[in-house]
Amino acid sequence: MSVLDTVRKSHYGYYFIIIAAALAALVHVLSKPMLEVGTSQVEINPIVMAFLVYFICGIFFTPLVKKSPKISKISRRDITFMLLIGIAEGAGLITYFYGISTSTAVNASIFSNSEIIFALVIAMLVFKERLHIKECIPFSMIIIGMMIIPIGNDLYQNDFSFSLVTGDLLIIFSGLLYAIDITLCKYLSERFDVKKTVQIISFTCAAITISIIALFQIPMNIELAQVPNILVMSIAGTGMSTLFFLMGLKLIGAVRTVLLYSTTSVFGIIFSGLILVEVVTYTDIISVVLVLSGIFLLRNRLAGTEDIVPKHKTSSSTHTNHVSFTKKRKTSSVSKWIHNKVAEKVSQVFPNSGIG
Repeated sequence: MSVLDTVRKSHYGYYFIIIAAALAALVHVLSKPMLEVGTSQVEINPIVMAFLVYFICGIFFTPLVKKSPKISKISRRDITFMLLIGIAEGAGLITYFYGISTSTAVNASIFSNSEIIFALVIAMLVFKERLHIKECIPFSMIIIGMMIIPIGNDLYQNDFSFSLVTGDLLIIFSGLLYAIDITLCKYLSERFDVKKTVQIISFTCAAITISIIALFQIPMNIELAQVPNILVMSIAGTGMSTLFFLMGLKLIGAVRTVLLYSTTSVFGIIFSGLILVEVVTYTDIISVVLVLSGIFLLRNRLAGTEDIVPKHKTSSSTHTNHVSFTKKRKTSSVSKWIHNKVAEKVSQVFPNSGIG
């Protein structure tokens, strides 16, 4: 393969991730009207919505696992992890749906990168380390832009009534559940083919949510007019977004992928204004700029953490190979852990299915 072909393919990787981010943003926008109380349509229960998303997504991925190696043996530990992952991820999506039913799609878009914060907090708890100065700056920017400004603005606009920011807090809490889900997925993704992992998790979550529906006799009230939005949200917003995410990952790498995928919040705000006609304020724009800037600074620093790797340079005059070395930068175990999690976030939540 020529260098030109490699460059062209990398360009496609950027397009794939941007498309994936745009499709993922549809979940914020399309789910809001179907879950909101007081709309002209029938209100869908968040647990029912979660079941439909997981079940349709599982069906979507089923044809992709035909070439996957068959699972020879499933241990009791595998089943335990499947259940734990199903509980964590299912609870995360249900909590998110309950939150967005009383919050706004704009705020949901801003909160969409909260897993980064919770992943870092978990790392600090595990390694019992403090943040370095260079890590504190982007970390603080994300905290201020993603939590303090949106919630503070909502409190100010509603005379500091905490009952009106419950939705915001639920969406943020769903980010914590997804961060736990990422950690649990590590074991399962190492045991099974990654395409099958996505299918297994989807159907496990669907089984758990339908069990809750049957246990509490939750009515599955759905209007025919809502079906297209549910299909688009499940297939395009979840399934197709995952596929484009995977293809982009293989072409441009984990760090660039997560950086670009963070623009989901930007697309979410744009779609919220265009489709839901929600008001996008200067405060929302400031929040998004702070979040994306913090993520960029944090990712850039982590991307610079590399091992000593020989780089061969050829002189155009003598054609003699010269070897130069990049010095390994000293980093804390927290930084190394986050760097690994950037790659794991992709391979565990949206595992590398070998597409492309």
